[in-house]
Amino acid sequence: MNRVSRITAASAAALAFVALLAGCSSSSSDAGSASAAASGAIGGNVLPPVMVEPGQTEATAKVGDTIVFNIPEADLMGTTVSTDNPDLLEVTQASQDGDALLNPGAKALAAGTAVVTITAQDSTTSNVTITITE
Repeated sequence: MNRVSRITAASAAALAFVALLAGCSSSSSDAGSASAAASGAIGGNVLPPVMVEPGQTEATAKVGDTIVFNIPEADLMGTTVSTDNPDLLEVTQASQDGDALLNPGAKALAAGTAVVTITAQDSTTSNVTITITE
């Protein structure tokens, strides 16, 4: 078998395998699992951020996790965040990138406990205690 024939046969086998996988899907959740598995294989293991909702007072994260403070859009650009322990949490302020509004957040740098103070436009504050594990 010459080189072109082997490449053609290998390509046909790969396409048949993909078609077989697509045909085996019995529901949309199965398809989502297959695409999630495929994207994980291509993009690596990317974990979702730890979401902190308005009114939440505690959260847990692992070293390396990203934490997002979900602020209502109307209040977003006037809200600031700070931490009592910058050795554990690196905070980022809300920002705007073109039409996109980005929530404030933090990155967990080391294990321990840190308090994030969220200051709203009207100067009211709330605290979220973040426990960071290894």
